[in-house]
Amino acid sequence: MKKLIILSLLIAPMMVLANEDLSLEGFEEPQWKDFAPVAYVNIKEPKGLGKFNDVAAYWYKRKVEFDDGIEKCRATESANAKISCYQDLKIKQYQKNSDYNARIEAMEQQRMNPQEMQMPTTNMYPVGGLLENFSRYQPNELR
Repeated sequence: MKKLIILSLLIAPMMVLANEDLSLEGFEEPQWKDFAPVAYVNIKEPKGLGKFNDVAAYWYKRKVEFDDGIEKCRATESANAKISCYQDLKIKQYQKNSDYNARIEAMEQQRMNPQEMQMPTTNMYPVGGLLENFSRYQPNELR
């Protein structure tokens, strides 16, 4: 009887640990390629003239932040906390992608419809004022 109690006390913690490992089996770690455009999947730190490329710098910064987030998630002990951390990381990346796409779309709309074209009267001279002052700028013979 004593052996049975000791054996059950040793097996119970192993079963709990085994259940945690099983819960991670169907879950995969997020990959950078799932969030970045194909051109920026293997991005390196921009150097030289590449430093002036804002788009490359943006995606490099996001990749560094993503890699830091993955490392933080890997450091967590519990399987449930690890899954939650990965899901939060995915949500943040999807949100950043949607913000980036909205910003690009707004810039494209602005490029297609410049502000001057939307309100042409603000950039034009008032015709009435020009006609009133027209005689002032004519040579003396025409007055």
